[in-house]
Amino acid sequence: MLRTIRRVGLITAVAVVALVALVVARRVSTVIPDTLLNAPARIVTRWIPPTPPATLNTVTDAERETWRELGERLVGQLVWSSNREGNHELYLVDLETGGEQRLTTHPHVDFFSRFSPDGQQISFLRSQREWVSFRDEEAWDLYVMNVDGTGERLLVSGAYHPTWLPDGSGLVYVYLNEVFQFDLATNARTLIYAATEGRVFEPELSEDGRLAVTWRYIPQESVGVIDLRSGRYLPLSTERSCQITWFPGRQQAAWIDPGGNGGTQVMTGTFTGDKSRTETLIDLPGSYSHEYFPKVSADGEWLVWGASAEGHEHDRADYELFIWKIGSPADSAIRWTYSAANDQWPDLFVP
Repeated sequence: MLRTIRRVGLITAVAVVALVALVVARRVSTVIPDTLLNAPARIVTRWIPPTPPATLNTVTDAERETWRELGERLVGQLVWSSNREGNHELYLVDLETGGEQRLTTHPHVDFFSRFSPDGQQISFLRSQREWVSFRDEEAWDLYVMNVDGTGERLLVSGAYHPTWLPDGSGLVYVYLNEVFQFDLATNARTLIYAATEGRVFEPELSEDGRLAVTWRYIPQESVGVIDLRSGRYLPLSTERSCQITWFPGRQQAAWIDPGGNGGTQVMTGTFTGDKSRTETLIDLPGSYSHEYFPKVSADGEWLVWGASAEGHEHDRADYELFIWKIGSPADSAIRWTYSAANDQWPDLFVP
C-alpha cells in the first residue's frame, strides 16, 4: 500500500511540475522565443490539438470594417489558415469587393496557403491524420486548388513547406530532408538539393536560381541562401532565425530573428555578390510584437505576417495578422484579424 501511495505521489508531482513548466514557458516565450522553455508546450501540441476559441465565428465585425478600409487603399486578396470554426481551415478575402470565403472544409488540418504568381491558384498543405502539429514535417500532403476553392488536386504526399517557382510553372518543397522541384505540366519531380548535415526547411527559389532556406542544427537554427550552380552557401544570420522568404524579383529576403520588442522581429537582407547587408524590416510597437509568418506581396510593396501578444507556439498561440506598406512607419501597420483563434501563415496577392 505504501509503495502504491508513493508511486501515485510521484506521478502527481511530475504532472504538476510539467504543468507549471508549461505555464512558465508560455509566459516567458515572448521574451526568449523558441528555446527549451517552450518544450512543454511543444510536447503537448504534438499530441493534443489546440483548443479553438470558446465562441466560434467565421468573421468579426472589426475584421469586416478593417477589410473594407484596406479595400479603399489596395486591390488584392488575402488568404490564411485559422481554427476560428474549430479546425484549421483556409480563408480568403477579396479586398476589392469585401467578399469573404472559407476555401476548405475538411476534418484534417489545412495550412501554409500560398498564392501562385498569377493569383489563379493556391497551394497548401493538408495533414495526413486528423491532428498533426505544424512542427511534424513528414505528415503532410501538398495540394493546389483554384483561387475560388474549386479543383483541389493532390500533387505530392509527404511534402512540407511548398513555395511557388517565380514563373508559376511548379513548386519546390522539402521531402525527407531533400529539396525537390515539382513541374505542374508534367508532374515530374526533380531533386535540386540534398542536405548532408542538419535539417533544411522553408526552401524558396529566386528568379536567378538561388535557394533561400532555414537550417536547423541542434540546438541552433539559422537562415541563408544556397547558390545551386556553385553550391556556395551564404549565411544571413548568426541568430536563431527562421521562416525566410524572398522579395519577388529582388536580391532581398525577409525572415524572423530573435530580439525586438516582443522577442522576435522581421529582418531583411540585401545582396551584392557574395555579401549581404541585414537590418530590421519591422518590429511592431505595442503588445502585439511577437512576429512570425512573414510574406512579401508579389509586387514587393507590402508585408503580411502574424504577431501575438503572448505565447509562441505556432499552432496554439493567439496570433493576429497584420499588413504594412513596406518603408512606411512601423506604427502604420494595420491589424486585419480580430479573433481569439489561431490565425497564421497569411499571404497577399496584388494584381
